[in-house]
Amino acid sequence: MTFITAFLFSVLSILATPIVATNHFAGIGASNSIGGSSSYTCRTASQWNALASDAKNSGFKAIRITGFDCNALDLASSAAAAAGIQVLAGIYASGGTIAASITQINNDVQTFRAAYAKYGAGRYVGLTVGNEVNDSVGNIMAKVYDVRGSVGVTTPVSTVHTWVAIRNSPALCGADFVGANAHAFYDGGRTSGQAGDFVFKTVVPALRAACPGKKLIITESGWPSRGGSIGVAVASVSDERNALLNLNCACRDDTSVSVYGFEYDDQGWKANDNEKSFGISGKFNLLGDVFAPC
Repeated sequence: MTFITAFLFSVLSILATPIVATNHFAGIGASNSIGGSSSYTCRTASQWNALASDAKNSGFKAIRITGFDCNALDLASSAAAAAGIQVLAGIYASGGTIAASITQINNDVQTFRAAYAKYGAGRYVGLTVGNEVNDSVGNIMAKVYDVRGSVGVTTPVSTVHTWVAIRNSPALCGADFVGANAHAFYDGGRTSGQAGDFVFKTVVPALRAACPGKKLIITESGWPSRGGSIGVAVASVSDERNALLNLNCACRDDTSVSVYGFEYDDQGWKANDNEKSFGISGKFNLLGDVFAPC
C-alpha cells in the first residue's frame, strides 16, 4: 500500500466513523398523564417503564415529576430504578395556595418518606415543594423549611418558581438548591436558535446574582411545536428541534448548571396549543440528529 493510498484509506475510515452524539441535559420532565390524550389520563406502570427506558436510551439521567397523583412517585421511582436513572420529585400544591394545599402537601411528604425508604437515597436528585405556586414568597418558603426540617431524609429540598420570580424575590433561594423554570419562548424576544444563550447568558447570571453560591437547577426549558408566536418566538416542529439542539450545546458548555428538558410528550389536556406541544418523544431522533452537533 502506497503512502497516498494509506492516507486516503485513513481519511475515509475517519469519515465513515459514526459521530456519537451526547445528551448534555440533566433530565427530562414528565407529566403524570399519558401523552396525546385530550383528557388527563394516568400513566400505567408499563407506560412509566417505557418512558424511563426511553429517557435512559436517549441519554437523560433523570426524570422530573411535579405531582404525586396517579401513584406517580412510586411508579416513576420503580421505572427509574429499573432503567438506572434518578428522579427529581415534586410535590404539587393542588389547592392553588400553600394554605389550601396543606393537608395534601403533608400527605405527600409521608408518601415521599415511604418511597425514599423503598428506593433509597440515591434514587432522588431532590424534592421540590410547589411549582410556580401562586402564593406569597413567605408562605411558600415557610412550608419548604417545614418540609425540609420534618421529612427526615437527606434529599435536598427546595421549591420551583419562574426564573423571573426568583430574580425578583431572592428569598426563594433560601433552601438547598434553586429550582427555576426558564423558557426562551415565553420571553418573546428570542428565536429558537437563541434558547441556550437565553438560559445561560440571561437566566443563569441573574440567578447567580440573586442566589450566590447556590446549586442551580433549571427545572424546565423547552419549546412548543404548535400554536401562536410570541414576538419573534415561533412555535413549530423545526423551531422546537432548533431550540433543543441549542440548549444541549449550551448545557455542554456549562456543566455547573443542571437543565431538565420540557417535556417528555405532548399533553393534549392543557390549555392551548403552545402548552400542549412541548413534548419531545415521537418527534425527533435525539441522539442521531438533534444532539449530534454537540
